[in-house]
This record gives sequence, structure tokens and C-alpha cells, in this order.
Amino acid sequence: MNAIPGILLIVLFSGLIGFGFHLWKGGSLFRMLFFFIFALIGFGIGQWIGSSMNSSFFVIGWVQAGFGIICSLIFTILAIWLSNINLEAIK
Repeated sequence: MNAIPGILLIVLFSGLIGFGFHLWKGGSLFRMLFFFIFALIGFGIGQWIGSSMNSSFFVIGWVQAGFGIICSLIFTILAIWLSNINLEAIK
């Protein structure tokens, strides 16, 4: 098992999702990195779920791309929701 192509594929997929949501919603550089990090965390959790279920849903090599993309989308939507919270209004 060669890990470098798989890691690059994970970074590519989560980067496309994070940057795509940034293009859609806009914002600063910090928000773009926030979306990318949440997409990467989501893909990692999706990778773990797919591996633990021994799934064959959209598997590329050892990368569980199906569950990774789904969880990455969910986590990026969560990041959008978290970035829209106005902390000054809570006081």
C-alpha cells in the first residue's frame, strides 16, 4: 500500500469541497482555511467510517472516497453554520 497517492487524493477531494464552498459563500482567507480544515476532518471521519464498515462504496485504492465526500460535505455545511454565528449577539 502506497500512502502518498492516497493522501494526495484525500487532500484533493477535501480541498475541492472546502474551496468550492468558499467560492459559493465567500469570505476571508481565515474562512477559506476554516472550510478546508472542516472538509479535511470530515473526509477523515468518512474514511474511518467506510473502513470500519469494510464498505466498497466508491473506493479508490484504499481511500474510501464515497463516505469521505459525504462526511466532508456534512462537515463543511457545519462549518458554514458555525461561521455565521454572531457571538456579540449572544451577550
